[in-house]
Order: sequence, then structure tokens, then C-alpha cells
Amino acid sequence: MRYIMPCLMPPPILAYHRELVDVVAERFGLTFTRRQAIPAHFTLKYHFTTPEIGHVEALLDDFIREHRRTSITVGGFGHFAEDVVFVDVQLSDAARRVLEALVSALRTVPWMSWDRFDAENLHPHMTIVERCRPRFAEVWEFLKTRERRFTAWFDNITLLRKVGERDGMDLWTIHRAFNLEA
Repeated sequence: MRYIMPCLMPPPILAYHRELVDVVAERFGLTFTRRQAIPAHFTLKYHFTTPEIGHVEALLDDFIREHRRTSITVGGFGHFAEDVVFVDVQLSDAARRVLEALVSALRTVPWMSWDRFDAENLHPHMTIVERCRPRFAEVWEFLKTRERRFTAWFDNITLLRKVGERDGMDLWTIHRAFNLEA
């Protein structure tokens, strides 16, 4: 099975994300991100494959007993080249330490694969639109008036499991969530 490990966002940010994804999809015809239907999140660990998720679940059970939720700030726009536009997620120093500890714990799993954007190269963000290069300048200008800022928590580590494909994109469901307590 294929998995990805995000931190899911709370309802106010979920609604803001959905509003941005929908308005960009409708106004510019850039529907890929909306069709993915993945809830608002920032990625903690990119894709990995395993037939036995139990080892990772046990590791995460231990991890959440030793670590607490930490603050994050969500807001401001950024982009990767002209292909992806996102809302930035700024980790507090404490949140960065928890993420570093998570990466260290996951590195003890011998079969764990690491993407070029994982670990030290991770840029926490919440994607608004992908595959937007032909309309990037218009999208970027349009979003400038829609900026909002939120204070939130890095308070969960969620495993999403791939459940299929449709129209050339992966479909995901929540496998299990691990909550970091206050």
C-alpha cells in the first residue's frame, strides 16, 4: 500500500483552503487540485510504500506519547516555480523541533523511502493550485487580495492511504490519525 503523512488543518483553515481552491478552479479552469479532494494539510512525509503499516503505526503511537502539539502560522502565499501556488505554513521553533524528531524517528525504519522534498528539504505549505504555469501570473495577481492569516497547531500526524486512481490522479483516504496532545 502507498501512504503519505500530513498534518490535517482545523475547520477555519479547511474552509479557507476550500474557498481558495474552488474559486481558482472556477475562475481559471485549473481543476486538478480540486479534483484531488484532499483535505487542507501540510505534508510531514511524502509518499512511501509498505505492505505492513503496523511498524509505522507503532512508531507514531510512541512518538505522540513523547511529544506535544506546537504552534504554527498559516498565511501568505508562495509558489514553486510557476507550477504550484500555495499558502505558506510557518513552523514555530518548537514545531520545527517536533518535525525534526519525527523525521529522525522515521529514519530508523530501514525500508522507508525519502523523496527529494522530504526531511531537511521540506517546505511546509498548503497547496491551492497545481499545473498552473500557463495562467500563473493571473492566478498570482488574483490571490493577492485573498490573503488571510491563522494561528493553529501542529497537533496531528495523519496517515493517508492510496485507495485508487481516477483521471490520472491518486485517490486517498484517511487510514489513521495520531493526535499530539496539549
